[in-house]
Amino acid sequence: MSIGGMSLVLAAALELLGFSQKVDGLVTAWMKTSGLNGEFRVLPGWAPWMWAVPMVLGLAGGMLASRKTWRRSVLWATTLVLTLAWVPVLALAGYQAEVTMPLLALVWCGLWAMIYANRHQEPID
Repeated sequence: MSIGGMSLVLAAALELLGFSQKVDGLVTAWMKTSGLNGEFRVLPGWAPWMWAVPMVLGLAGGMLASRKTWRRSVLWATTLVLTLAWVPVLALAGYQAEVTMPLLALVWCGLWAMIYANRHQEPID
């Protein structure tokens, strides 16, 4: 719980500092060159958080509850791929993809959950 919470705090702080705007702008510019016509609408500010909070907390819980490193890696990779899949799905729906903050929170959460789980192994592992 604390790993996920600190990942969300880090992502929120970096978003307030404007870090996510640069990367999200690059993703939007890349999607505009994909050949999709029309203007992209901006997602509401709460939409990325509605994805990030349950995914980050679920990732931390899932990784810490898994016994093997390869299972933790699969969980981590799956959440990252699902988050990156936002880009084409939202582009087809006509929205700008704002994936920097959720992606950063998931990367940070997965990294520290993996480190914690590898250092605090159960006797069965």
